[in-house]
Amino acid sequence: MIKTWEDKYIEVDGVKAHYNESGAGDTVVLIHGGGETSCAELNYGAIMGPLGKHFRVIAPDCVGFGLTPGRGPQDYSANAQGAFLVKMLRAIGVKKAAAGGNSHGGWLCQYVAHEAPDMVTHLVVINSLNGTYPIPPAPLGYRYIYGTQGHPHEDPTEEKQRAALLKFYFNKSIVTAERVRRYMEIGRLNVEFARARAIATSSTIEDANRNLEYKGKHISEWAGDLKVPVLMTWSRENRGASPADAMPFFNRLKDAEMHVFVDAGHHVQSEHPERWSQVVADFLRNKR
Repeated sequence: MIKTWEDKYIEVDGVKAHYNESGAGDTVVLIHGGGETSCAELNYGAIMGPLGKHFRVIAPDCVGFGLTPGRGPQDYSANAQGAFLVKMLRAIGVKKAAAGGNSHGGWLCQYVAHEAPDMVTHLVVINSLNGTYPIPPAPLGYRYIYGTQGHPHEDPTEEKQRAALLKFYFNKSIVTAERVRRYMEIGRLNVEFARARAIATSSTIEDANRNLEYKGKHISEWAGDLKVPVLMTWSRENRGASPADAMPFFNRLKDAEMHVFVDAGHHVQSEHPERWSQVVADFLRNKR
């Protein structure tokens, strides 16, 4: 992956928080997912250049992810991650921005929109189960919680990481030695924190759904309160929420569009970076 961004740091509540930045113009904030290898670089590195041609793109590493260290239990919950993220964006100096999120980031970008409505102008929700409906009941729901059937957060090995990425990406050519190495590096940094966080917040389906609540109910149930335009970018082959699964959330939104890509996995923005960036740019530039 060719690096098209700057690595930057800012102190937030005593934490040296990391983020990637590229481009100039109106601001777009992109929030990564919730796995131990999730981070700004691995979720959004492919689009920092293409989208940075149109906007100032900021991709933060949330607390306990990527190159932003976690402190302990105070950083485990989704609401705590969201609150830290709002503080981080204000510390960076973000006044107005479109906010997007992939996977668990689809939950977090909605949290930012609800908690900082003065900041958010648009939302982009990307292949997000957590942001669009609760973890389903057993047995399907076991895939999404801590445990052997879901997210065991094992110590990473190169063989396991390569095998996992070959399942994760539709386009197998993306799984280069460099990408495997970087996933390994990020995983080793964060696996212990990720394991502790998962045990605390998602050892059961009920725990996981409580963690995804915002003010007493799953955050997707507040979709009708969102006062900004929402773009949903999905992939037909997405693991987790399919385009059909996401439609109840879509139908709650007052102002929304949905774009479905084919031949892409969970990181649709990594597999179709130029086209995805153009779809997002067109949406954000549209005078609604």
